[in-house]
Amino acid sequence: MKLHFTEEQKKQELNKLYLEEDDLLLEAEFVEGEGRKFLISGVATIEGERYHEFEIICELAEDASEDPVSVINTDWVWYDFNF
Repeated sequence: MKLHFTEEQKKQELNKLYLEEDDLLLEAEFVEGEGRKFLISGVATIEGERYHEFEIICELAEDASEDPVSVINTDWVWYDFNF
């Protein structure tokens, strides 16, 4: 399933995800997947550089609801960047 963030969610910055250990800020456009494995796609800022169509693959620690905000706010077991 592919879940897009609404304009209201973006205004509230609910689509933003910060990964401290990688000093990466992702402004997610959509989340795609099922079960506990998801791909999060958007614009990443790393060390002041912006990367469009940046993707993070993750596995959630528990099931999330069918809402993209739920996916990025649920604890992750692991994640990796999709190059």
